[in-house]
Amino acid sequence: MICIVLAAGYATRLYPLTENFPKPLLKVRDKTILDWLVDDIDAAGVIDRYVVVSNHRFAEHFQSWASEKALSAPIVVVDDRSVSNDTRLGAVKDIQFAIDTLKLDGDLLVIAGDNVLDFSLRRFIDYFQRKQTSCAMRYYEPDTAKLRKAGVAEIDDVGRITRMEEKPSDPFSHWCMPPFYIYRKDDLHYIREAIEAGCNTDAPGSLIAWLSARTAVHAMEMPGKRYDIGDISSYRQVEEQYCGILKYRPVDPAKKYLVTGAAGFVGFHLAKSLLERGASVTGFDNINNYYDVRIKHARLDVLKNYERFTFIKGDIADKAAVDTLFAEGRFDIAVNLAAQAGVRYSITNPEEYIHSNIIGFFNILEACRHYPVEHLLYASSSSVYGNQQKAPFSTEDDVSRPISLYAATKKSNELMAHTYSHLYGVPTTGLRFFTVYGPYGRPDMAYFSFAEKLTKGETIQIFNNGDMKRDFTYIDDIVKGIENMLCNPPVSDVRYRVYNIGNNKPEDLLRFVEVLEGALLREGLIEQRGKKEFLPMQQGDVYQTFADVTELERDFDFKPSTTIEEGLAKFVKWYKGYFSFDC
Repeated sequence: MICIVLAAGYATRLYPLTENFPKPLLKVRDKTILDWLVDDIDAAGVIDRYVVVSNHRFAEHFQSWASEKALSAPIVVVDDRSVSNDTRLGAVKDIQFAIDTLKLDGDLLVIAGDNVLDFSLRRFIDYFQRKQTSCAMRYYEPDTAKLRKAGVAEIDDVGRITRMEEKPSDPFSHWCMPPFYIYRKDDLHYIREAIEAGCNTDAPGSLIAWLSARTAVHAMEMPGKRYDIGDISSYRQVEEQYCGILKYRPVDPAKKYLVTGAAGFVGFHLAKSLLERGASVTGFDNINNYYDVRIKHARLDVLKNYERFTFIKGDIADKAAVDTLFAEGRFDIAVNLAAQAGVRYSITNPEEYIHSNIIGFFNILEACRHYPVEHLLYASSSSVYGNQQKAPFSTEDDVSRPISLYAATKKSNELMAHTYSHLYGVPTTGLRFFTVYGPYGRPDMAYFSFAEKLTKGETIQIFNNGDMKRDFTYIDDIVKGIENMLCNPPVSDVRYRVYNIGNNKPEDLLRFVEVLEGALLREGLIEQRGKKEFLPMQQGDVYQTFADVTELERDFDFKPSTTIEEGLAKFVKWYKGYFSFDC
């Protein structure tokens, strides 16, 4: 693959900065604009040659830059011989000029040398390698005035451009096309044909419009931001704001977040963390009595102290209530954590799981379809892995054999989400949680009920005679994992992903109890270790859970790391100082 950098413009709106100096070599933070682009591309290891197309006035500047630049492939500077803005060839003719001058014969990555990105172009190269067609990039632009000044395209459900127009007076889509393209070798002959047919050679998007009418061209949705430096004001703004190429986008406090199940354990902690970042959060919960509602109200009392929190009581299985919620809320990001939890409870109360986890989740998906959000995240569970012997559990594993209705409903949620991503383009991410614990936790969870019984001097029940392993994951690690994903919806054609969020370290159940007892002893809540009754495995339980978090690390540079010693100590301090049931 050959990389062509379009750098023959004169940037007159940036005068006097660019009157005698090329815009691509202006510095943003500690690197030039051009360095940001080519350093990122070079790391992909697929470029055989870099070709910088310059005008005559700035050719020497680029030659000097190239002589000092160390890349994995040679750099060639091509002077298109133009000497002023009035005599420039235009972007499309510059591409053909480079092809003719250097006898280029291969796939071409063509980039504008005056833009910076906060995401890696390696994703774009990967997209091209999957599609095996010429490719462009696209981003969603809600502002009609901006659409009239850009290349606008219609995209079908597999990412193919079906129509494109430069600067339409009546925009027919919200998809904008920035100046980043990959032309496959077999399509290069179209460039000359487009020029001879009178294609607008000044705007590179005109070539894509001409090409897409004759052959397949796919457009990848940008996974981040593009910063177009057009004048001195925008240049100064980029200098202040640009943070380099991000592996993932951080939480944006300007967005509006919906958290269903906000009175629940994970929902409460996520909502609280977002509110502490200054975000606006709407919480939705039916406050059912699956466990003592006092702790649910205690969580809500904390959230209601935040000015930007709104609570609405309602059931996700109530379609009218969900539709009203989304219609009035107009959320940017929705996190569905409302569900009927518990493996054992699903054996005796199966209808509750169909009500909340199937009907309720269907209503959420339908609402996201009709009142589009940027991203829907939803709670799945490690229970979907069933009693499989292979460990650790990977999202690539076969999870078609659940051993509880609870697990079956969670796997159903993943299947439903995939369908809505495929049919309607709803961006969805499933979160397979592994045994979450911590302050404000669920009283039905083993660690909480153990603490209750131990402090009352009661015997605790240990199933499978203690021979069980769990990947205990502290609540703060769960929240961090979710927050990393919030502003990073999937960008594949089917916008669907599933991640494990677990500690990647299964603990023996008896050791977990030992550490819990130690924390209770240190806090003076018990005077001696408690009595234990050993029982057989309960129906629906699994021997072990063990999260493979390779994808979490790869995509977000994050791996849960809180030890059970740290996590249980924090839980017991909260348990002692704030809340205890008299049950």
